[in-house]
Amino acid sequence: MILKRRIRGFTLIELLVVIAIIALLISILLPSLSRARELSKRLVCQSNIKGIGTSAKIYANDNNEKWMIPPFDRDTDYGSGQRIKYSSPSGVDVGFKREDPTFSRDDASTQLSVTRAFWMLVRTGDVTPKQYICPSSGDSEDPTENIDFYYDFLGPTNDPTEHISYGYQVPFGPRDTQPREGVDNRQVLAADKGPFYAVTGQVDWTPASLNREVDLDASPKDWMGYNSGNHGGARNGEGQNALFADGHATFARMPAVGIDHDNIYTLMAPTPWDGLGFNRIHGIAPGEYASEPPFPGDDTLGPSAYSSTDSLIYP
Repeated sequence: MILKRRIRGFTLIELLVVIAIIALLISILLPSLSRARELSKRLVCQSNIKGIGTSAKIYANDNNEKWMIPPFDRDTDYGSGQRIKYSSPSGVDVGFKREDPTFSRDDASTQLSVTRAFWMLVRTGDVTPKQYICPSSGDSEDPTENIDFYYDFLGPTNDPTEHISYGYQVPFGPRDTQPREGVDNRQVLAADKGPFYAVTGQVDWTPASLNREVDLDASPKDWMGYNSGNHGGARNGEGQNALFADGHATFARMPAVGIDHDNIYTLMAPTPWDGLGFNRIHGIAPGEYASEPPFPGDDTLGPSAYSSTDSLIYP
């Protein structure tokens, strides 16, 4: 007589227990995997901006030790109203006169624009439009094909910074604030774009000007509203990658990383806040001035209030 071995299967309870354990493991591992993915994107972003800095230094070697800036007459252009406008979100800051049939190509190349300086590296072939995109930002690569024909990034009406994730030291002003070799190595010359453009389709100048209680001893969480929105989202930024004058890039938990804790996204206030020197740490949002907004080096609020050590990263 042959006895048949009875194969015992899982009971329903055992199956449910296994499913519950798998679900628990997934719930534990998913945040870690998500965090690891974000850290990986942050490193790519840091590599992007460091590569831009390296290309800028190569450019400087052939251009009197000065980083890229379109040619303009400081006295004529700056004084005639052709100043980069901080208050408009529609094609004035980015893509301004990118292609205008009323201007010759030479005329178009002299229009004031911060992002136009970045585009110069695209024209030389040293940097691709894709390299100006932080993978954590949600921005999209500039789709331009005829690169040599244009002088700036494509600036859509609804979101002027959709195709660029990084900002550049504003070089326009009565004092020389142009990025160049030989400046203090603590000077921040490029970084993730500022918190003012973190909300798609609009410019919000409030995050760095409302809360005057945050100081250098505050926690990283307290600084989130002041940080770039590239890493963490609007008003919830964990920090920003900053490129320093010596060419190194690092991730900073707060934007007060310039010379003497200069907030790289704001202008220095004319007087120290509470007498504690917080005019650099907090600064003034560029858009707080409805007309003729000041630049780094602008002396309209007093010549002692501004200097070429005031980093202003824009956008």
